[in-house]
Amino acid sequence: MRAALRTVLSALICLAPLLAPGPAHADSPDAENWPRPRFISYNVCGGASHCPPIYEDSAIAWRDVVVRALDTWDADLVMLQEVCYGQWTLLRDHLRGRTGEPRYDSVWAAALPSAPGCSRWGDDLRFGLVIFAKGGTGTIDNGSRVVHPLPEARDVENRILLCARATVTGRQVRACNTHIDPDDATARLQVERVAALTEGYAAQGEPVVLGGDFNVLPTDDTLDPLYGHTGGHGVFQEVDENDKEHFGSACAQTRDRCRSGEATAKLPCSPHVSEPGKIDYVFLSHYWFTTVRGDAAACTPGMSDHHLLRGAAAWEH
Repeated sequence: MRAALRTVLSALICLAPLLAPGPAHADSPDAENWPRPRFISYNVCGGASHCPPIYEDSAIAWRDVVVRALDTWDADLVMLQEVCYGQWTLLRDHLRGRTGEPRYDSVWAAALPSAPGCSRWGDDLRFGLVIFAKGGTGTIDNGSRVVHPLPEARDVENRILLCARATVTGRQVRACNTHIDPDDATARLQVERVAALTEGYAAQGEPVVLGGDFNVLPTDDTLDPLYGHTGGHGVFQEVDENDKEHFGSACAQTRDRCRSGEATAKLPCSPHVSEPGKIDYVFLSHYWFTTVRGDAAACTPGMSDHHLLRGAAAWEH
C-alpha cells in the first residue's frame, strides 16, 4: 500500500477537480438523518501550478461552489488546506456578511510567505490553512489562535498546525487544521507532533476536532499516534471509520470500526492516481464524540485533486 500511496501523492500536490456534494452515490449521507455537529475537511489546491485556472479564472464562481458545499452540508466547522490568502478573504468577506444564510467566522495562518500560484487570487501571495465556524464574529476566539510549526526532515515547504477555540453547536471545541508532508520520514515526525499537541488539548478537557490532508493511508503506522484503536495509541476516532462498505481487507465485517474510509484521492478527480486512497481526515477526540459518520463527496471538475470529506458526530457528554 505504501508504494500505491506514493503514486497517489506524486499527483496530489494538486491537479484538477473539486466536489460540492454532488450526484448521489452508494453512501451519500442523508443530511436530515445524520447527527450534529457537521464537519468538512478539504484541500482546495489553491496555489499549485498544475491546478488549472478555476472556472476560467472566475474567483466568484470558485467561491460559490465552495459556499454551496458548506450550505448543502450545513457545516458547523470547516478546515481548508492549500488556501491562498486571496481565497480566504474572498470566502471570509462573503460568509461573514451575508444575510438569509448562516454566517461563518474564520481564522487563517500562513504556511508559506509567498507561493507564485497564488497570484491568480490577488497580490498577497501568502499560502496556508483556514478554519471556518458557523456563527458571527467571535464564534472563533482569535485570542486562542496558535500556529505550531511542525518538524521538517527536508527543506520543501513549511508545515504547520493551526488551532483555535471555536463555538460549535453551542459548545466550545479546540479546532485544529494541518497539512502533512508526503515524505515518509517527515510525515512520521509531523504526525507525532500533531498528536502530542492535540492530545494535550484533550487532556485539558477540551473536545478536539482535527482536520487535514495527512497524505497517508489509514492503515499506515504513521497514524498510530492519532487513532485510539486498531493498533493506535492516540485519543481519536475518525469520522469515516465505521462504513463497512470501505473496510476492504483491513478489517473483518464483524468489527464495528476500522482504520479505513472512502478514498479522497481517486479518478477522475486525481488523474494520475493508479489506486484510490483515503488521505484526508476529520479526527474527533473519543471522549467527547460518538456516532461518527463520514463521506467523501463526489468530484466536481475544475476545483481540486482531492475529494471534499464530510463528517458528522453526536456529542457524547
